[in-house]
Amino acid sequence: MGNVHPQQPEHVDPVQSNMDKDKFYRFFGLRMANEGDGYDITEQRRLEIHLEQKQHDNLDDYGKPSSGAVNRSTVIPWLGGLKFVERLGNPGTVAELHRRCHDMMPQTFDGFRLNVSRALGNYLTVGHSLHAGNRPQTIDCQFNCSYQGDQVHELSGESYPLLIGEMDARGNITANLMHFITPCWRTKLTATILDSVVQNSRLFIDYFGEDYTCTCVLSNIDVMQSMGVFVASYLQQVTAQLALGVDVIYQREDIVPGGQAALVSAVARYQQDNRQWSAMLSLHALELCYTQIYGESLGASVQLQANILKRQAISRLCYHCHMPRVGFSFRGGIDTRGVISAVCEKRLDPLPILLQISGKMNHFSSRFRFGLGLILG
Repeated sequence: MGNVHPQQPEHVDPVQSNMDKDKFYRFFGLRMANEGDGYDITEQRRLEIHLEQKQHDNLDDYGKPSSGAVNRSTVIPWLGGLKFVERLGNPGTVAELHRRCHDMMPQTFDGFRLNVSRALGNYLTVGHSLHAGNRPQTIDCQFNCSYQGDQVHELSGESYPLLIGEMDARGNITANLMHFITPCWRTKLTATILDSVVQNSRLFIDYFGEDYTCTCVLSNIDVMQSMGVFVASYLQQVTAQLALGVDVIYQREDIVPGGQAALVSAVARYQQDNRQWSAMLSLHALELCYTQIYGESLGASVQLQANILKRQAISRLCYHCHMPRVGFSFRGGIDTRGVISAVCEKRLDPLPILLQISGKMNHFSSRFRFGLGLILG
């Protein structure tokens, strides 16, 4: 939930100091209003979405009703598992508060991308990915492997244990492990190894109660130097539609003014029929999301991100059209900076190939990006 901040020496030049402050501000969400295009996605998240889509390939448009005794709800898998809550149940985690809205945004790319995967039995999948951008230095090749167990958690619908590993041509490795120790306790471990050194490590511990969820995250903990990031969150289902919670971030590093800092955020989510509102508010930043489903195949979302300290804000309007019977999916979006983006996906039956066409144009800077992708498997 925070960015990685390498330890800095005591005496640094002003330029380096400003860079460190930018990293610190970005960790607390203070740069989100006008930083980047907001549509980037990591290979880890892309692989997780691919596994989720494969898990729900044989379901109807609206999936199957959950059989859990605590939370009976209707799940829409193509919207990232948006649930219509019928009665009080587990609200999920704070980290997934805006996930329904974020997953609806088009994840654009440029150049050519090729993903090849092959299932080795019912649990093991291996694959290769090649991405060639518009510059020679952007060429990247990765090997990935995933193991997905046959046990399914009643509340979240996740299959476990889940192990995902990626390695690029330079030998850098990213590993992710998820497992339910008990029906109420879930653990996640992520680690990134760059140049034979662990650069990023996170440990997630989630506890799912009947109507609440507690989460603890330890990021880049260095016991010897007493440094790292600690995150604690709590989300309570107050009514069948309303969930309230709090998120606390504590960081202790040399680049932080005073050596340590803390940030407290209030979170809320309200669901009614086919609509969902979610909000996260702190003294520094604000994020509001609204998601609604129209019919069986169309959904739309609106996102507002504001930097309270800098008095900057950006809004995005996105929509998702999904027709599984014909293997077609389209995501489009526009924001207040004049950036229009879209990703179109079409399954080329009877071939096991998914064609992706990506485009993004910034009308203010007159820059255009185009991408073509193929997913085999």
